[in-house]
Amino acid sequence: MNWTPTLAVVLLSVTCAAAATPDAKTLLTQAVEAYTRNRAQEVHWNWIAFETRTVTGKDGSAQKLPDVTVESVIRNDGRRCNAVKSWGDGTPPYLANSDPDSRCQATEAFRPAFAVEELLKSANVRVVSRSPDVKIEVLPDKQRQKSLDPRVRCAASLKATVELDSTTSFPREIGGRVDGDGCVFAQQIPLYYGAQESAYTQTSFRKGASFRVVYELQADKFQTPEHSFWIRVEEHYDMPLHTTTGAMVYWGRSFRLLPGSGGRIVKDVQTTAQEFGTEVVVK
Repeated sequence: MNWTPTLAVVLLSVTCAAAATPDAKTLLTQAVEAYTRNRAQEVHWNWIAFETRTVTGKDGSAQKLPDVTVESVIRNDGRRCNAVKSWGDGTPPYLANSDPDSRCQATEAFRPAFAVEELLKSANVRVVSRSPDVKIEVLPDKQRQKSLDPRVRCAASLKATVELDSTTSFPREIGGRVDGDGCVFAQQIPLYYGAQESAYTQTSFRKGASFRVVYELQADKFQTPEHSFWIRVEEHYDMPLHTTTGAMVYWGRSFRLLPGSGGRIVKDVQTTAQEFGTEVVVK
């Protein structure tokens, strides 16, 4: 009977260890909180994104579309938007020398492919790894696919792996694919280049698309470490090209596709950030 107390201690230790280990939903709740806190820090930073797009045909052909550089600007009310800074083919950006609010109007119809915070709220999740990094698999959530909010429907249609930063719980890398129909979206959007005033568009970020988003922590340089900021430094999308007009639209500009194209569109984005402020040297 001498083994009973020892066994009880062992069982108690195992039970306590299991209770102290957060499950996937708890980990994602922490990730949402970290993501929300990080959004509040963007006011201290500016960024520039360089985007490239290539259309590949089913016959193996490739058409490289004009690259575009986009910068963050601040509206008069303090909100942020992304505005075109330059086109790779030399076309002058629409309202390049105008005020921020006007530049924002030209691009406000364009949004990120999916809402990260909504993906992190999925109820269909599981932990796939805890060492060396926590990785969580997010599966399509059929219940949330019924939402009236298009951001929720799209996030609920994704199958993704989320890697969390071990110190802050921030979702530093997200990769996966669109596995449902919740991201299908169509709208009439304005055009600002050429004679055509608008175009009816449908997103290529739909079932069959794959994606990878990478964040890096930008360290504060001005003695306020709480202003450090996680920013998307790398994005990659490989999407089925959906077009019935032989054209593609991005950042308010329409591009004619070559005959025979229509396979997939590959989009890559590289982003760099710079903190607002001035370094001071005390002598």
